[in-house]
Amino acid sequence: MSGAFAEAVRERARLARIALRAADRDEDLDEALVAEAEWEHISRVARTHGVGLADDVSTGLQADAAGDRPGELEQGQQP
Repeated sequence: MSGAFAEAVRERARLARIALRAADRDEDLDEALVAEAEWEHISRVARTHGVGLADDVSTGLQADAAGDRPGELEQGQQP
């Protein structure tokens, strides 16, 4: 495993976390879905190649009291 590869994975993860936080802050569901997909993808890449990532992306995001993931709407709820 190359150190450059691990750093590239960590940078993509960092950018995905930033995008998720921005989408959450802006209450932009479309951007949140794109950012969440990127986070999930890069997390899988990191796990597959044994690259450690700082912490879970949900830390600090606005999840509701029921524990739902940020950006999720209940069925029938309008953005």
